[in-house]
Amino acid sequence: MSEQPLDRREIMPTAAFVRRGIKPSRLAGIGSAPLVKVRTGHYVSAERWTDLSPAGRHRALILATTAQMRTPLPMLSGVSAAVMLRMPVIGRFPSRVQVMLDAGAAGSSALVQRHRVVDLPEPVFVDGIPVTPPARTVVDLARTRSLGCGLVAGDWAVRAERCSIEEIVDAAVRVPRRGRGRAAAVLTARLVDPRAESPGESLSRARIYEYGFPEPQLQVPLVDDRGEFGRGDFGWPGLIGEFDGDRKYRATGDAGNTASEDIVVREKHREDRARRMGWGFARWVWLDALRGIGLAAALESAGLEPSTNHRWGRDIS
Repeated sequence: MSEQPLDRREIMPTAAFVRRGIKPSRLAGIGSAPLVKVRTGHYVSAERWTDLSPAGRHRALILATTAQMRTPLPMLSGVSAAVMLRMPVIGRFPSRVQVMLDAGAAGSSALVQRHRVVDLPEPVFVDGIPVTPPARTVVDLARTRSLGCGLVAGDWAVRAERCSIEEIVDAAVRVPRRGRGRAAAVLTARLVDPRAESPGESLSRARIYEYGFPEPQLQVPLVDDRGEFGRGDFGWPGLIGEFDGDRKYRATGDAGNTASEDIVVREKHREDRARRMGWGFARWVWLDALRGIGLAAALESAGLEPSTNHRWGRDIS
C-alpha cells in the first residue's frame, strides 16, 4: 500500500503553539516527545513522523520550507521535484530542498540548494508548489544522480502516463553538448521502457547494462503445450532473469504462513514448467540490484556473458 502523502496542515508552525501558551521546542526531540522539528519553526507529530518514508520526510521539509518563502515560490527540481511528483527515487534524500532558478539568482542557504540554469522550463504545480515537469525531472535525476535513478523515475513516469518517451528524449537532447551529465541523460532516454513493472526491475535493468550484459527482452511470456503460464521479468535466449522484490519465498519469517506457502508452491511449479521447456533461471533480490555485483554474479552463474560490444536502446539523433 502506498504512503498517504503528508498534508501541509500536518506541519504545525511555532505560532500555532504559542497562541495556546505552549513552547513546542520543549515537546520535540527528547525521548518519547510528541513532536518532531522538521525545521526551525515547524513541527510534525512524532507518531506521523515515524510512519513517514524518507520521501515522506523530505516532503515534510519541502512543505515547511516553502511555507517560509515569499511568493512567487521558486521551482522545485531534482529529488525535491520527484518527491512532489511522487516519482520513486533510488538513493539518499538530500538534507536541503532543491530548487531551480535563473542564472542570475543568489546562492544556496542552509536548507535550500539553488541550481541556476539559463533555460528555466515551464513548471507544473503540485499542491500549489511549482516543480520541474516530469520529463525534465527524469533527465535531471539521470544527470545528477545515476542511470539507475534516472531509469527508475523514467520508467515509472511513462508507465504512469506522467510524460511520454518522446518528451524525455526531447528534454535529454536539449541539454547543452558540453553540459554536465548530458551523456547520462541521453542514455536514460535511450533505455526508458514502461514495460518495467517496478522500481526494482528498472534498477536491475540499469545494472544489467552497466555490467555489460546483452539487452534483455522484458515481460517474456512463458509458454508450454498447455498454454501461457506466466511471464519472466527479463529474458535472453534460454534464460529467464527474475527480480525477487519481496524475497517472497526466501523469508524465514513466513514459516507457517499459508499465503506465503501458496506463493512458494506456485513459484516452484511455474519454474519447473519453464525448466521443462529448456529455460534456465537467474534470480536476485533488492540488495543484489542496489550493489550490482550480486545481480552480475547471478547472471554469470546462469551462463550469461558480459561484453563491451552489446548495443542497447533506441537510436537518438
